Amino acid sequence: MLFVLGFKAYVKIGRASKKGFVRTLTATKGVSASPKSVRLPPRVKHVIIGAGAAGINAARAIRSVDPLALVLLIAGDTNYGEEQVETEGGKTYPPPYIRPVLSGGLWWRSPERRQVMLDPLGDIRSHSWFYYEPLSFFIEPEELSEAKEGGICLLRGNPVVALHPRRHAITLADGQEIQYECCLLATGARPRTVPELGQCSLSGVDLVANKRVTYFRNIADYKHLQSVSDRLHKNGGRVAVLGSSQLACELATSFLEERRLTKEEKEANSPKDSAAFHVNQFLGFAVSHPMEDVLPPVLAQAVSDYETERGVVLSPSTTIVRASLVDPTNPAESRIRLTIHKREEGGVIKEEEDLIVDHVVCAVGNEPRTELGTKAGLELDPVNGGLLVNSELKSRDNIYVAGSVASYWDSELDCRRRVDHISASEDTGELAGLNMARSAPSPSHEVEDKLAEACVAPEKTYDPLPSARKYQTSLWFNIGKGAHYDCVGLVDSKNLITRTVFLEGEESSAVVFYLRPEDNRLMGVLLWNITDELFKDPEYVAPSRINLARSMVADRLILREDDDVLECAKQFDLGGEIAEHYAELKAFIEAKRAEDEAASAAVTALTDKKTEPTEAYSQVLARTKEEVVVAETLENSNTV
Repeated sequence: MLFVLGFKAYVKIGRASKKGFVRTLTATKGVSASPKSVRLPPRVKHVIIGAGAAGINAARAIRSVDPLALVLLIAGDTNYGEEQVETEGGKTYPPPYIRPVLSGGLWWRSPERRQVMLDPLGDIRSHSWFYYEPLSFFIEPEELSEAKEGGICLLRGNPVVALHPRRHAITLADGQEIQYECCLLATGARPRTVPELGQCSLSGVDLVANKRVTYFRNIADYKHLQSVSDRLHKNGGRVAVLGSSQLACELATSFLEERRLTKEEKEANSPKDSAAFHVNQFLGFAVSHPMEDVLPPVLAQAVSDYETERGVVLSPSTTIVRASLVDPTNPAESRIRLTIHKREEGGVIKEEEDLIVDHVVCAVGNEPRTELGTKAGLELDPVNGGLLVNSELKSRDNIYVAGSVASYWDSELDCRRRVDHISASEDTGELAGLNMARSAPSPSHEVEDKLAEACVAPEKTYDPLPSARKYQTSLWFNIGKGAHYDCVGLVDSKNLITRTVFLEGEESSAVVFYLRPEDNRLMGVLLWNITDELFKDPEYVAPSRINLARSMVADRLILREDDDVLECAKQFDLGGEIAEHYAELKAFIEAKRAEDEAASAAVTALTDKKTEPTEAYSQVLARTKEEVVVAETLENSNTV
């Protein structure tokens, strides 16, 4: 089997400050809900600030170790544009949900299915995997003081406004102060904004407030973009997507998904949409391909090809310098004129053009929400931007940080990392929750007594030693068949050497090794268009390629020579030889098993045939029985 090896080295360079540099998104005007005046207990054992992926997984982890723990999970999304969702009982704020579904999984489903998936009531396991738990899973804030068996209370509409580490307390928006034993900051990240798209350059109208520009983050943003997409699919139009990030790629391809007809439209045999609908994706200054900060050039080019084949118009090395309403008197419905600069390498303007679009979506990255922590005196990482924590995700006494806002020490890679991905948020949230439960355990006699009262078996034990973060989370990206990856470790094509291996003449699948420039140490592995399992078998768990990658990173391999790289690549079985051999072996075993079963059935049939009494045999047996009876009669008569 022949392998082809490609590689490219990069050096880290400072990025000059230029016009168009992004700034932080502040709270959306007119969306914040007034705090709910619910009286809460003055002291709660565990307080979690942030009800996203990290927050809910931390709460679950605490309850898994301490089944009697009381956890207060406080959401802050009302300050950042989260709106209430429709339910059968009216409107309510949604429980924690899986955010990536908003940019991909919902778009290709029917309108009726979307409505069911967005419903936070009922048994979500039977109709939706969008929410982590239904609303019925959580304790109502009014019942928090009476929850003797513990539980998780979800507090909405009353966010935390201050953290007081010295006195182990928080202050809510309505003025209540609550003390805690352990506190977790899981405040997540917010979208970065582009200043040039904040206001109309002619009239000064706020383009974000008038919903002409969208910074995609929550359910409200999804619903708005879905309605924009449906309208433009019907009537024709154009959408501009800014950014080269994973989210930008997902949204650009999701927009071009064929509009799903409603049940009424299907019953009426309505024709499919035929209007001209276009999506332009502007990658930004000095960016040639989407995802090129993560992927090596050959795979970044593959993402470009994938999007182009599906109709996305890509514009590399472009920046938007101005935005204005075509009709300033009607900002809610007016189209938007974008002034675009295409630059050469070095920043020189090559050309300027205007483009009329119906809507603009910005996906130029996120920034961690660190304000609450920095105001409380927590240390900020000047490089990664998150709050500094150790490998146990601890910032200071009884304060932990998890998710996108945490800059933690990776003891396996010997570097500090901040990962903005749902998988990392879930894993760090779980680890932080476990360490919180271990640092503030209930007395053993109290646990045993309460478990007995609650009829719960005392199976949980309390390990006083906290766990350090060593597990390399698997990060994934998927915009469709032929453009997806799974990776572990540090994947940074700008600051690390990338070595890409694929089969000769077959570039659809590849494995990428990320090496540290100074010593060629393996820092990360990326699997492009490769399944995790080495083979498919519903009866047995197959070996995992991701676990193989984890072990390689943990072993701190040094890959200086091409032969070293190729030898590692062979273990991932790019050509599927292991799967083929396993399939052949399984087919042989099944054939042998069928042969043995057939032989066993034949022997059984033969045995049954031999033991079945024939008519002649029955007659002989009858005569024999008669002779025995006569003999017994004679013997008895002689005895008498």
